[in-house]
Amino acid sequence: MKNIKIYGLKVYTKTTYEKTNGKYIPKMLGVIEGPVNKMMKAYPDKFSFMRHETTRSLRPSKTTKVTKGS
Repeated sequence: MKNIKIYGLKVYTKTTYEKTNGKYIPKMLGVIEGPVNKMMKAYPDKFSFMRHETTRSLRPSKTTKVTKGS
């Protein structure tokens, strides 16, 4: 098992077992562990299907804000 760190993300392999015809067959999976926003920055092509909402995107823009003096 080899750990590679990109943006503080852990990337490693994991073996799972799938039962087929009464026998357990090993499957090797790739695992990326870490916060979603860091995963999207490190691997934009792999996580392009996701949309991440930030607090900055939730704030109203300056043009739509109503000032108290008006």
